[in-house]
Amino acid sequence: MRIYQSFKEALPEIKRDLAEMGIKVHPKTYQDKNVERDLNFATLELQNYIYTVVQPNVADLEPTQPWADHEWNERRAGIGGCPINPGNAWEDRYDVWKEFLGEEEKFSYTYSERFAVNQQVERVIHRLKRDRDSRQIFVSVWDVLDTSNLGGVSRVPCTLGYLLQCRKDHLNITYLQRSADFATHLVNDIYLAKLLQNYVALETGLESGTYTHWIGSLHIFNKDAREVF
Repeated sequence: MRIYQSFKEALPEIKRDLAEMGIKVHPKTYQDKNVERDLNFATLELQNYIYTVVQPNVADLEPTQPWADHEWNERRAGIGGCPINPGNAWEDRYDVWKEFLGEEEKFSYTYSERFAVNQQVERVIHRLKRDRDSRQIFVSVWDVLDTSNLGGVSRVPCTLGYLLQCRKDHLNITYLQRSADFATHLVNDIYLAKLLQNYVALETGLESGTYTHWIGSLHIFNKDAREVF
């Protein structure tokens, strides 16, 4: 596991690791689309990539704006019991998300909807207030029913979930992500995970602590690599 002081230190090193140690993999599907014959979707990939940032500051990140903040507001609505699909945030990245809007003008899932399931974030906050040493504080995005949509049948979440642990009055987060697209989504994913951490910390009266990120498949597509490396 790599340990960094800040996101400013971490991100260039993550890019270097991917460029120098990534292996070539060409998956059959991308989201719910067959890309088996499209060389643009061949990848460089690192498996089981994990790192920790000791002093994670959102000000050190440069997410895609205004989309990222609009997306957080919609996720926040889900936390409050008002799940949103499709919402309006996606329109800020119309070129990225338009192809995934379904026939009913909805996405196959949104994080706002997943956060709303069983009021899970509010339950996590309530539990942390009562039991700060718990090892059970987990916000799940993946659902067992997602396994019926594998193989390009439908989109499934890239995020598995978020483990939250309070130690020494600091709320640490471990972000578990099965798949991360370095060029298009990674910084946004980090930013939104960090906002969730900050939100729960504020609601529980804790200081926001370390940020740890496990990525099952960290990758970059051929179509993006020339501009990134």
